[in-house]
Amino acid sequence: MRVRHALSHLNGLIRLARPLNGLIAFISVVLGAYLAAGSISPLTNVIIIAAAACMLLSAGNAFNDYRDIETDRINKPSRPIPSGQVGQRTALVFAVVLFVAGTGLGLAVNWVAFSVACIVSVLLVLYTIRLRQLLLVGNIVIGLLTGLTFVSGGIAVGAIGGSIIPAVFAFLFTAAREIVKDIQDVKGDDMSGLSSLPIRWGKRKAMYVSLIFLALVILVSPWPYFLEIYSLYYLLCVVIGVDLVLIYCMLTLLTSLTEQSAARVANIMKFDIFIGLGAVYLGGMNP
Repeated sequence: MRVRHALSHLNGLIRLARPLNGLIAFISVVLGAYLAAGSISPLTNVIIIAAAACMLLSAGNAFNDYRDIETDRINKPSRPIPSGQVGQRTALVFAVVLFVAGTGLGLAVNWVAFSVACIVSVLLVLYTIRLRQLLLVGNIVIGLLTGLTFVSGGIAVGAIGGSIIPAVFAFLFTAAREIVKDIQDVKGDDMSGLSSLPIRWGKRKAMYVSLIFLALVILVSPWPYFLEIYSLYYLLCVVIGVDLVLIYCMLTLLTSLTEQSAARVANIMKFDIFIGLGAVYLGGMNP
């Protein structure tokens, strides 16, 4: 019985961290390093910063769940805290440990990496406490933090120039997805007193803002190829695997703007991120 309880508790902590999101952050750092310098050397620095990004993102997720227990009881009752799988205090301790570990790893590389890790930690906490209630500010902050993972890869190898393009894509894509997630969670957020974009402006106006970000992703995505920065492999992968999928997501929202359809679109976009990462990686290869 104790072993089963311990395993359930461990599973709850893993779910708090959202390992798939952490994997995306880890890959983004490595990819950012590769695109910035054409290699991932020094490998140790890249791996350390990638691990730090994963830990800080996981810390932010855990802290968000710690603060969102009342909202999650309505929107996501199966989450670890409202379901009783993990205690609220345990989630807070888990988040603090991950924040400390992540910033500590940044210090192990250099002062720039440490400073970035500290800024990321502060923004993640401020986002949960205050920024997400400011109109569009929270969505933009999460988008910027996602883009920063690529730049962090550049910091690891001492050259950030090549990491800017994927950082811009990540910002636009993530900001759009965050708004879609707010539409998905509007019922619980409203009952909990949160003030997201769809609550303030209504779901339809919020959807249009999300569509603007998605349209920008589609419009700018071919340009790295036309400017001869990325290869033909990138263009084929991004148009077929990302742009067409985003067009489907846009049409889905336009034809059926419900919390269920928003949840479906958010999930599709989450997995489409991996195709986008693959497209950017292929961009550095010559056909």
